[in-house]
Amino acid sequence: MDEFTIRRLEAILNGYFEAKVPKEVRSSVRLKYVWDGKAMILFEERPHFHGRQWLSTAIVQFRLERNQWNVYAQNASHDWVPVKSIAPSPDFERQLEQVELDPEGIFWPSGDWAETF
Repeated sequence: MDEFTIRRLEAILNGYFEAKVPKEVRSSVRLKYVWDGKAMILFEERPHFHGRQWLSTAIVQFRLERNQWNVYAQNASHDWVPVKSIAPSPDFERQLEQVELDPEGIFWPSGDWAETF
């Protein structure tokens, strides 16, 4: 993947994080991503109750395969498996939107963060 595309996707994700996580809870929850070749994993992080470490929970993996973004979720064994309800698409923003909508409760089971604090 070229550098321009990576930077464009990072800008999309940073904007998404700003909109997704309310300012009043950012000291208690944050979203991060990590690139792994042609895949990107989105994580939710929360502070560990001991010390200053943050605990990470993988939310979703986006993989660029044959010029299509595929969406993966972790199963009970922590293996990445394709999400069958989200068809591959060349449009990363469409895939991110599908994850945000999450009608099956796969990615955001806790719902509204503001209500959990």
